[in-house]
Amino acid sequence: MRPLIFLGAAGLAAGSPAAAPQVVNFDIINAAPDPSITGPPLFIGTQTGVYNATAAVASATAAVIGVATAAANAAERRDLEERTFCFLGWGPACSKNYGNPVISAPARPTSTPCTTTTTTTSRPVTTSGPVVTTAPPTTSNGVPSTCTPVSWTNTFVFTSDQACPTPYEIGTFCGFVGTPSVPPYINPEDPCAPQPDGFGPKTTPDTADAFEKNEVYHRMAQSAGSPKGYTQTFKDLNAAVNANSYMGLYTLQSYDVQTCADKCDSTDLCTAFNLYIERDPEWNPERCSCTGEDVSSIANYKCTLWGSGVQPGAAVNFGQTRDGFDVVITGSNGYEKTNTTTPATPSGWTKPQQCLGAHDHPKTCIGEKMFKGVFDVNVCATYAAAQNSANVNSGFFSKFMSAFGYNPSKCIFFNAFMLTEDGVAKGTYCKLFAQQYDASFGTQVPGWNNGHFYGVESSWSYCSA
Repeated sequence: MRPLIFLGAAGLAAGSPAAAPQVVNFDIINAAPDPSITGPPLFIGTQTGVYNATAAVASATAAVIGVATAAANAAERRDLEERTFCFLGWGPACSKNYGNPVISAPARPTSTPCTTTTTTTSRPVTTSGPVVTTAPPTTSNGVPSTCTPVSWTNTFVFTSDQACPTPYEIGTFCGFVGTPSVPPYINPEDPCAPQPDGFGPKTTPDTADAFEKNEVYHRMAQSAGSPKGYTQTFKDLNAAVNANSYMGLYTLQSYDVQTCADKCDSTDLCTAFNLYIERDPEWNPERCSCTGEDVSSIANYKCTLWGSGVQPGAAVNFGQTRDGFDVVITGSNGYEKTNTTTPATPSGWTKPQQCLGAHDHPKTCIGEKMFKGVFDVNVCATYAAAQNSANVNSGFFSKFMSAFGYNPSKCIFFNAFMLTEDGVAKGTYCKLFAQQYDASFGTQVPGWNNGHFYGVESSWSYCSA
């Protein structure tokens, strides 16, 4: 057998198109539907169950639209068999003695937009200027009696759902926590409704500018350490993360990095979190006789969970205006464990390999799809199984060739990775192959396209069991 390094070079040469390799298909990326939610909505203090794994798997099955085969011709197949012979369970990728080496994740490019825009993705943190005093926290959220709904009648009724622990108003959603903290909850979306939580210290004067400059908030963020297993990716920004990989929200009673990490650790597929302080109205000013300019503020400690890494480029949520009230964000810290997290191996697959980039073998590729959202290798495993099911009656020749380790109509190896655009998570990209490869072949990065840099994180490959 030829040396492995020579096999890799030969494999890439045989598997490369005449033109420069594209690595990913941008038509597929653009056609993939976006997730319905990319960050926490207004009005709520807690949101769980955002990612529906069952629905994601169903979409992977539906993605198969017909029989698909690899493009290699007979001569190329013979060369493939010589280079990577997997018959009877041996070969560089499927040997019984092949282990799962610890492969360090690649250093992120230092010249990507993610890095060059780090200092411009949020408003500059300025602590100079007038002295900002901080009042003790309050959770009373009292609404003045003079504040009443304008031209509005509550026609909602409460309903129950087996998946929801408490009744909730029809027309809203299961999982929000309102005020008071006992059911039936007051819908915080109602005009003049008190808003949840508010455990952070208040700022005086009560303005958005003073809130952003509050040195107490900045000290909380700057002094916070990194929980075990996590790497801090940004510190003390005036913006929160928004991305396709949003998984949920918790409002905490303090700026508690460890509690936020615990929430992530207890959530399947969560690999990062963003902790920040948000200026919210004490009551909902929309359709209320008291406008946003009349509403006092509360400070909320927000903990959001993500099924990807979180980079500075993803901190694009600077807040918004709620009927004249300025919602702003400060003290925003990001933490991730993408490089130290091994996904659970899907049923029917084996020998997970962590890759430095993406696999790109066009002549043995049997299909590729993009699923925007959380990084989930099970989506790719389901997609591979569904494609194999569609190809089951693909003919005697394919079945005969499978005895020699290569079947152009059967996926025996897939690569799943999180595709990023300018450092922001886009979703799980799946590539199916009719041949197995060593992790050393998975090093490709899509790179620049139409002014955006496309990168790879959390890349894993699997052999069929």
